[in-house]
Amino acid sequence: MLTRVKSAVANFMGGIMAGSSGSEHSGGGCGGSDLPLRFPYGRPEFLGLSQDEVECSADHIARPILILKETRRLPWATGYAEVINAGKSTHNEDQASCEVLTVKKKAGAITSTPNRNSAKRRSSLPNGEGLQLKENSESEGMSCHYWSLFDGHAGSGAAVVASRLLQHHVTEQLQDIVEILKNSAVLPPTCLGEEPDHAPANSRTLTRAASLRGGVGAPGSPSTPPTRFFTEKKIPHECLVIGALESAFKEMDLQIERERSSYNISGGCTALIVVCLLGKLYVANAGDSSCSEHQQRSRSEGC
Repeated sequence: MLTRVKSAVANFMGGIMAGSSGSEHSGGGCGGSDLPLRFPYGRPEFLGLSQDEVECSADHIARPILILKETRRLPWATGYAEVINAGKSTHNEDQASCEVLTVKKKAGAITSTPNRNSAKRRSSLPNGEGLQLKENSESEGMSCHYWSLFDGHAGSGAAVVASRLLQHHVTEQLQDIVEILKNSAVLPPTCLGEEPDHAPANSRTLTRAASLRGGVGAPGSPSTPPTRFFTEKKIPHECLVIGALESAFKEMDLQIERERSSYNISGGCTALIVVCLLGKLYVANAGDSSCSEHQQRSRSEGC
C-alpha cells in the first residue's frame, strides 16, 4: 500500500514539475512557443522501439528498464540500459547514440604521404555485427567507432539535437586532418598548411659564426622572418584528434544557440563521447558526465 501511494505521489509531482517538458513532444512549443521542433522526441535509435514502446517507457509507476533487443546491434558487445527518473520529468530527457563514422578527406585539406601500416592496424580492431567498421581504401578516408551519452535537463530538446548532430561535427573536424593522421610515421606540421615538421635532408644548418656575421637566415638579417618560437614544439597526432573533438563540441554548442531562434530546442545537456580511432580510444566530455575505464584481467593477474 505504501509503495503504491509513494508511486502515485511521484507520478503526480513529476507531471507538475515537467509540465513544460511534456508539451514539447506534442508539437507545440515549450512555454507556449509556436516554433517547430528541430527533431522529434524519441529514445535512442539503436533500441529499436516503436512509438507505443516509447510512450510506455515514460510510465513513472512501472518504470520499465529498457535494454537492447538485439545484443549484437552495437559493436564490441556494448551494453546499454536506461530507466526514467520518477518524479523528475514527464519524459526521459537523456539521449544516446552509437555510430560508425566515415571520415573522408575534405577538399583543400592537408595532404600527407599515406602510411600503409595504418590500414593493417585498423583491420585488427574488433567489429560489431550490427555496426560494421568497413575497411576503406586510401582514397575513401578512414572509419572510427563513436559512442555518446547526453544528460538532458529542463527539457529534452538540446540532448535530442546533440545526439543527432554532434557526430557530424566530429566527422567534419577530423576531415581537416585525416591525411595527416593516416601517416603516423611523420610528425604533423606545427601549423596546418605550412612547412612539414621535419627539415629537408639537403637543408644547411646556420653556424654560430655565420649567424654573427648576419648571414642569410641569421637572426636580425633582412631576409629572416619573424621569430616563431612555437614552431619548435613537436605536436603528436593525438593532440590533433583532441583538438578536433574540442572544436566539435564548440561548434555543436554554437549551433544549438544559433538555432534556438528558429526551432523549439528546450533545456540543455551534458555530453560524453568515446571515439575509437586508429587503434586508440579518445574520451571527451562537457558538464558533469564522466567516464571510467576498467580492464578485465584473469584471476592469476589480480584485479
